[in-house]
Amino acid sequence: MHEVAIVNDLFRIVLDVAEKEKLKKVDKVHFQLGKMMQVVPDLFKFAFDSAKADTLAAEAELEIEFLPVRMKCRQCGTEFELKQQNFQCPDCQGMDLDMVQGRELIVKSIEGE
Repeated sequence: MHEVAIVNDLFRIVLDVAEKEKLKKVDKVHFQLGKMMQVVPDLFKFAFDSAKADTLAAEAELEIEFLPVRMKCRQCGTEFELKQQNFQCPDCQGMDLDMVQGRELIVKSIEGE
């Protein structure tokens, strides 16, 4: 259950930012997660709810945005969204690919007072 480790790392960022911005309360946290991170939303929410207990984010709402996996073909330069586990360029069928999106763990925004 790597969701707990991910939430703990991201939540430290949330609390650090809240402290630096002198927030008394965090109302909402928006995370962006790449689909390759294979985060299970329900487990992530459970871990978030556990991490926020007894903090200034105790009542914070969680918003998760999953970012699609995007690849770029080294042969022809085509950039495409990976729809299935078919790691092949849709244009030239090349398999020499770079991942350009899909591994993100981002605290996109923190709302509070």
